[in-house]
Amino acid sequence: MKRLLVFRFSAMGDVALLAPAVRAIAAAYPDRELTVVTRARFGAFFEGIPGVRVAAADLDGIHKGIPGLYRLFRELLREGPVEYVIDTHQNLRTSILKLFFRLAGVPSVTLDKGRDEKKALTRKENKVFRQLPHSVERYLATFARAGFSAKPGNAPYFPSFSPGSTDAFLARNGLSTKTKKWVGIAPFAQHEAKMWPLDRFPETMRQLQKRHDVHFFLFGGGKAEIEQLEQLRAQVPDTTVVAGQLSLADELAFLPRLDLMICMDSGNMHLAALSGVSVLSIWGGTHPFAGFGPWGQTGPHILQIPAEELTCRPCSVFGNKPCWRGDLACMTGISASQVAARAAELLTA
Repeated sequence: MKRLLVFRFSAMGDVALLAPAVRAIAAAYPDRELTVVTRARFGAFFEGIPGVRVAAADLDGIHKGIPGLYRLFRELLREGPVEYVIDTHQNLRTSILKLFFRLAGVPSVTLDKGRDEKKALTRKENKVFRQLPHSVERYLATFARAGFSAKPGNAPYFPSFSPGSTDAFLARNGLSTKTKKWVGIAPFAQHEAKMWPLDRFPETMRQLQKRHDVHFFLFGGGKAEIEQLEQLRAQVPDTTVVAGQLSLADELAFLPRLDLMICMDSGNMHLAALSGVSVLSIWGGTHPFAGFGPWGQTGPHILQIPAEELTCRPCSVFGNKPCWRGDLACMTGISASQVAARAAELLTA
């Protein structure tokens, strides 16, 4: 069977967004095997999809540096002939790997990240304000340049996972039977410009509980975030901390049970949307026009201050630039009542 090698090493949300494209191509070309080369911890996004296998890249260990990348190249080549390399990452590591494969006679295609148009969208003056292709569309366009075209189906896009560990987690928390609306909250993001003030969540949660019978589940990762989530849990009844309790596969098994996910422009937003969960995403220094919005969800699923009211946004693609105004008005200008009202609408829809 002919093989396509698909490279994407990070970040979590970007790797997850590859799932709709990989699933679509695998279904359209059952005579091909797709090998997704990524970090081991992201394998759960693809394992179990028919026609797809995962090759773990240990980029901090045996595959580190040029010697390690050459070892990875040799390992992949030993698994059988490669028809095409599909580079959906476009960084130094994938460029080195593509060189090795090119010397072995294997052609490649590379993701067009659209850097110029993203720069035009986020510059301080004379922004070109328009919707750019979504990451999923860019991934599919990369496959198309290699001669493989397909249209993504509908969510969920991830494999089905055994609910065993998830059921045990719910049982430990007295939630084996669902009697209320289940709402996830993922209040963190990688950068400050993408985070709505954490101290506004208790009021939002209490307001939402006045409109709907809701149990909240809090998502995050790492010791510092878990400590903050525990503090939030203590302020609002009917709240459970998920962070640190489930593996990625178990979290993917749990997400479809939610009725709504309130989140930032973050990896958890993508995981929820790709799991078929309705999301309410809160946007500040970044903007869905850059192509990183919740796939398949627009309109009421996006909460942001309109560009005509705050002309400085978006100020960056990834939220990693300091606020030009110095006050993060794009986030602080969104009230707890606004978030609660929009969440209530989505729960009623």
